[in-house]
Amino acid sequence: MDTPSKLPLIRRGPGITLLLAGGAWVVAAFPGWAGGLMYDRQAILDGELWRLFTGHWVHFSTSHLVCDTLALGLVGGMLEARRTPGCGRLCLLAPWVINLALLACVPNLRYGGGLSGLAACALVYLALDGLGDASWWRWACWLTLAAVAGKITYEMLTGRLLFATINPGTAVVCPASHLAGALTALVFYRFSISARRGARSGSLWAATRQSWELGRAKACLSHWRARGRLPKVHS
Repeated sequence: MDTPSKLPLIRRGPGITLLLAGGAWVVAAFPGWAGGLMYDRQAILDGELWRLFTGHWVHFSTSHLVCDTLALGLVGGMLEARRTPGCGRLCLLAPWVINLALLACVPNLRYGGGLSGLAACALVYLALDGLGDASWWRWACWLTLAAVAGKITYEMLTGRLLFATINPGTAVVCPASHLAGALTALVFYRFSISARRGARSGSLWAATRQSWELGRAKACLSHWRARGRLPKVHS
């Protein structure tokens, strides 16, 4: 019988990814919802904190929507399929962190939307997690990190998206969201590594202590047997 840790990856569905990407399509199907869900700086400061999360579901063109959901679907699906430690918490916390960073660091951004910052976050996290894998995948992850850095640099220098297009006059590109997503992944991965090392250290200490106590018990038992206080028992 398979243990939970050995179950085939195909049995793990991309539930969180479907929630995040599917939400964007639901909002696109009901355009009237966008006004109450999009990132609106003044509304957030007035207390409408849900916009920090739901703002990622609002998109400003069909191309914008398709590119964002496709990227997040592929990368998020890989994260969940690989059972990457912490990916669930990352996908649920990153939307808040990314928009909080924009709120604090980009005061001239009044309105915003899109899943691209979250997609960048997931991609960087996937690449960081793969740096310790087999050689071909490790090199692919290094190239991915370099490509993400180049893409963000290009967008910051040109003010244009590399893949998607946005209807002129309706919105402008905000590369800061992609940068915030990448940095969120980096910080979260660093804390995740520390947590995993702490867990392994705790397990090692518990195993060492158990081994020491068992050895001590055997030594005591041998001592009393040698003195004839206990009968010898053969297993």
